[in-house]
Amino acid sequence: MRDQPRGEDLLTSAEALLRDELLPALPADKRQAGLMIARALGIAARQLSNGEAPERQELASLTRLLAPASEPSEPSEPEALRQQLQRANRQLGQLIRSGGADTGESRAQIAQHLLNVARQRVAESNPRYLQDGDK
Repeated sequence: MRDQPRGEDLLTSAEALLRDELLPALPADKRQAGLMIARALGIAARQLSNGEAPERQELASLTRLLAPASEPSEPSEPEALRQQLQRANRQLGQLIRSGGADTGESRAQIAQHLLNVARQRVAESNPRYLQDGDK
């Protein structure tokens, strides 16, 4: 077991300290750089907190879309997961470009998949956007 505070807690604290105490003291020409660093810390904290779950969910969804009869294989290593996810996303892109997703239930399922993936990414990169009316 890791000591407390955990990595994501440290990043969250660093982001808050930067935003609340250091940014106001920065000269105007350095504030944009400070905000970019604060955003990066927040994204890293959320990604660390979420772990591989979003990527595994996306891969499972893609597997259901691309090969519904097959049993999804769960890669155990993070790099293998990313490579498999990248291949599946390329296959989805090819399916869309070829017109194989233009009609019927497939179109609705792919649209829902893409919406879910976009929401997850926004939840990590800019969660306040979703809180402002749950778009």
